[in-house]
Amino acid sequence: MAKAQRVIYFKASVEDKPGALLAIAKDLKSKNLGLVGLLGYGTAPGHAEDYVIPKNADKLRTAWKASGITFEEGTGFFLKGADKTGVLVKSLEAIAQAGINIVGISALAVKGQYGAFLWVAQSDVEKTAQALGLR
Repeated sequence: MAKAQRVIYFKASVEDKPGALLAIAKDLKSKNLGLVGLLGYGTAPGHAEDYVIPKNADKLRTAWKASGITFEEGTGFFLKGADKTGVLVKSLEAIAQAGINIVGISALAVKGQYGAFLWVAQSDVEKTAQALGLR
């Protein structure tokens, strides 16, 4: 099974316009906030959602609250390891066998390694952690 870890993510709704993601990236850099991942996509004309997965959730939470940024917070899972055919199958099987629906996944492989971010309903976080062999 893939190496898995729980991660805290922050979701911010932003205006979908040129430079919106750049503004977030510059703000994170100015606050020296390192990231595990950053995902963003348009949801409706003029609207987008950005998911920020920080290295230090407390630091981002404090910074965004101080800046007045409106955000939601949740728990997801980061899977990583050597890239090979079918690498996610065992993890996905374990989740499916536990009766958990995956809300979303984003995965990428580069130079023989892969990483995947996995969302489930927040009510399924503990069951997912157990299915992935986490405590």
